[in-house]
Amino acid sequence: MEAIKKKFLELLLLMTCISLFILTDSNYCWSNNAIINKNSDRIKVNDNQSYQFEKDIDSIIVIYWNAWGNNYYEYTFSYSLMTGEILVYVDYKESCPKYCIDSSEQIDLFISSINDFYLNKTTPIIEKKKKYDTDEHSEYDIPTFHVECYKKEKLVLSSFTPLENGDYELVFNPKFIKFKNMVLSMVKKYDEYVENYGNTGESNK
Repeated sequence: MEAIKKKFLELLLLMTCISLFILTDSNYCWSNNAIINKNSDRIKVNDNQSYQFEKDIDSIIVIYWNAWGNNYYEYTFSYSLMTGEILVYVDYKESCPKYCIDSSEQIDLFISSINDFYLNKTTPIIEKKKKYDTDEHSEYDIPTFHVECYKKEKLVLSSFTPLENGDYELVFNPKFIKFKNMVLSMVKKYDEYVENYGNTGESNK
C-alpha cells in the first residue's frame, strides 16, 4: 500500500511539473524546426531600440528555411559592407558552391527592406490577419525568414518572421511581399546555378 501511495505521489508531482511547463510556455507553438511566439509576429533579440545601417550594422544574414515531412530546406543570404554583394549558399552542404548577386537593384531592395522592417522599424511587416474559415491549415511546417544583423562580427539583432500561419491568413506589407518574392527568386536562381555547376563546374564569379 505504501509503495502504491508513493508511486501515486511521484506521478502527481510529475503531472504538476508538466502542467507548469505548459502554462509557462503557452504563448509558444512548435514547428519541426523552430519556436514561434503566438503573441508576436517576430521573436526579438535586442529589439528594444532602432538601429542604423553602417553606423550600428555592417553585415546582414537572412536565412530562409522551410520543411515538409522529411525534406528540409535552408538558404543563407549574406551581405556585408566590405564586399557590397549578396552571397547565396546552403550552409549545411559544404559541397554546394556560393552564388554571388551583384545586381544594384536587388541589393538596394535587400538593404532597404532590412532597414525598414528590422532596423529602423518604421514599417510593419504584417498589416493584418484574417482567420481561416476551416482548420485545414493548422498542421504544417512554417516557412520562415531568420534575420541576423552584425557589427564587427558581433550579433546585434536576431529576428524570426514566419511567412505563414496555421490559423490566420497573413496580409503582408506590399514592400515586404516584394522583398519575399525577391528572396524566393534568388532561391530558384541558386538552385539552377547549383544544377549547372554540377554539370560544368563553373562559378558565376
